[in-house]
Formats: sequence, C-alpha cells, structure tokens
Amino acid sequence: MRLRLGTRGSRLALVQARVVADLIRSQCPGIGVELVILKTSGDVRSEFGDEISNTVGEFSSELEKALISNDIDAAVHSAKDLPTKMPDSLMVGAYPERADPRDAWVSQAEQKPMKKEGRWVGTESPRRRLFWAERDPLAQFKNIRGNVDRRMERCASDEDWKGVILACAGIDRLGGVPVGLKMERLEVNSMIPAPGQGAIAVQCKKEDKQVIQALSKIDDKEVRCCVTAERSFLRSFGGGCSESLGAFAQIQPNQTLLIQAGVKSASGGVYRAKLEGPCSEEELLGGKLAEVMRRG
Repeated sequence: MRLRLGTRGSRLALVQARVVADLIRSQCPGIGVELVILKTSGDVRSEFGDEISNTVGEFSSELEKALISNDIDAAVHSAKDLPTKMPDSLMVGAYPERADPRDAWVSQAEQKPMKKEGRWVGTESPRRRLFWAERDPLAQFKNIRGNVDRRMERCASDEDWKGVILACAGIDRLGGVPVGLKMERLEVNSMIPAPGQGAIAVQCKKEDKQVIQALSKIDDKEVRCCVTAERSFLRSFGGGCSESLGAFAQIQPNQTLLIQAGVKSASGGVYRAKLEGPCSEEELLGGKLAEVMRRG
C-alpha cells in the first residue's frame, strides 16, 4: 500500500508532515508514504506564507478538497487551523503526540536602546493581544506578517519590534530561535493557547478503512481527548480561528480532564473559567464550559 499524504508547502508544514510520515512508516511496515505538497489560500495571501489565519478553513480547505477528490489519501493539518465543522465524509484519523502547546515571547537577546518612545509587540492574533494586554496594559500591538521563520528574522533585525508572540510548537519543530533572539515560554494559566495548538491532526475519508487502520496506530488517545474537548468548546462557544478566545485541556494525575478557557469579556478584559470531569466525556465537558461562559 502507498499512502499519499497531503501537506502545505511551508517549512513548518513540511516538518509536521515528515513527522507523520515517519510515524506511519515505523508503525505500519510495508506502507510507503508519499508527500503531496499543495498550496492553500492562506499561503497565497502572503508572499511569506502566513501562519496566522484570517479566515476559518484558510489553511485547510484545499487539502480537504484534494482528499474528497481522491488526489490524496490523508491530509496533515495543524489542529488549531482545522475548522470544527468538516465535510461529512471526512474525519480525523489520528492526533499524534502533541508538541508544547504554549505560546512564546521571542525578543532580542540583547535589547538595544530605544530610538523612540515604545516599541511594537508583534502579533496578528486577537487571542494573543487579549491575554498579553493583561500582562502589559501599555503594550502597543502591530501585525507582523509571514511564517514563523520570517517573523523571527524581522524581530532579530528590526529595532522597532519589542518582541513577537509565537507558538512554542512551531519554534521547537523548526529547531529553536536563531542566534540573537531569546525565548520565554508563557504559562497556559496566563496565556491560554488556541484550541488544538501544538497538535497535529491527520484527516482522512470515513470510508477508507485501510487508511483509518494505519492512522489508528499513530493516534495518541490522550491528545485526542484533550483536543476534542478544546474543539468542542470552540464549536459550542461559536468562535473561529480568528476569535479572541483560548481553550486548553489537560489530563490530571487522578485521570480526570481539566479544561480551562478565556474569552473577551463585555468590558474588553478577560473572562476565565474551568471545568473538570471524566475523560470519557471530553466533548460534553467542552460544550458545558462554553455554556457556562456564555451565561457569564
């Protein structure tokens, strides 16, 4: 059997696809894996291939179309970019081991004297702006375009940037921050990640039993439980990839599931809440937390 694995063409997307390909090869001897690179509308939007989506499905729709039309057998997505509502014929066949789900503050290792009052905090994400403003109410935000590599390069070379906020997973998968920059990992209690951040979702067709069987061997049940709860919260709350909200679930030492979330309050601040319950009720738990927060 030869499995055609669809992926975006950015360096980070290719790293993630190769992780999945290597897992399949190691767990499913006899299955060959071929990477099929597709360009998505999210990549076209910027010459540098943005990693922050402005539209739900911007980084996933072309991969889904290729899957439905049988041009590929499975598609590799960043779980945070995958819409909560997908075509009826598709499913997530595997959530492999999750990378660090936290956000990172990346800044120059040696801060140079400011030439003018204030410097920019670089991020396009409304979620990151919301939580960072709690930490630094005087922060001045500015969109910083391009993929993870490009944004770190700009931060290193341009004194106008105080720093940029990026996902730890992307930085780690690309080999860390370049020389001249330093990285602070931000705890989830203050900077709640985007639902699914750090996780890879491998999508396939519901009718393709061979592919489902292969992907089941690389599926991490704990990651699936946590990401399912986070995506259930996102779907139930009614947010999208560009919304000012975060949700993060963790399995506790007593084997219960704790999910916490933060959303923009009516006053413009942050409203936070959390719920704990059985791991077997991950989808229900995410929906319940969304209901609590909508009432609050």
